[in-house]
Amino acid sequence: MLWNIMIVHLLGLMSPGPDFFYVSKTAAGNSSRNAFCAVIGITMGVAFWATSALLGLAILFATSPLWHGIVVLLGGSYLAYIGYKMLNVRNNVVFENDKKAQQLQTTSIKQEILKGLLVNLSNAKVVIYFSSVLSIYLANVNGIEHIILVLTAILIETFLYFSIIALLFSRPAAKRFYSKYSRWLDNGAGVVFIAFGLYLTYAGIGYLFQ
Repeated sequence: MLWNIMIVHLLGLMSPGPDFFYVSKTAAGNSSRNAFCAVIGITMGVAFWATSALLGLAILFATSPLWHGIVVLLGGSYLAYIGYKMLNVRNNVVFENDKKAQQLQTTSIKQEILKGLLVNLSNAKVVIYFSSVLSIYLANVNGIEHIILVLTAILIETFLYFSIIALLFSRPAAKRFYSKYSRWLDNGAGVVFIAFGLYLTYAGIGYLFQ
C-alpha cells in the first residue's frame, strides 16, 4: 500500500499547480539557488499538511471506526473527481515570460525558503488531498513507526521531484517539452486517479458495512 501511495502522490505532484509553477518559473527565469530554496520551502509546507492529515486521521479513526469508512469513501470520491478534471484537460500548459523573474534576485536564502513555504501553505486543499490518499493506508497502521515511515516517504519524494523540476526547467528544452505534452501527461494521470479513487470508494463502502 505504501508503494500505491507513492505512485499516486507522484502523479499528484506532476499535475500543474501553484507549487509546480512557482518552482518551474523560478528555475527558468531566476537563479538555481532560489529555485532550490523554493523546493525546501515547499517540502516544509508538505510536511505540515501531511503531518496534520496523518495525525488528525489517526486520532479520528481511533475514536470512531465509523469515520474511517466515511473518510475513505469521501476521499475516494474526491480523488476520482480530481482524476475526472485531469482526464478532461484539453490544453497544454503555457508559461508566460516574466521579465522581473528573469532578473537576478538578491534576496536571502531565508526569504526564498519562506516564499516557497507560503506558496504551499496558501493552498489549503492540500490537506484534503493528503487525507484522501492516506485514509486507506491508516487502516493498517500499527504504531507511530508506520506514520513516520509514510511521512518520510512523502517528504523524500516531494523534495526529489521538485529538485528534478528545478534542474530540468533551468534548461529551455525541458520547458518546451512539457509545454507541448502536458495535456497528455494530465490525461494519463487522470486515469490513475480515477482508478485509485474508485478503489477507495469501494473500500469505504466496505468499511461502513463491516
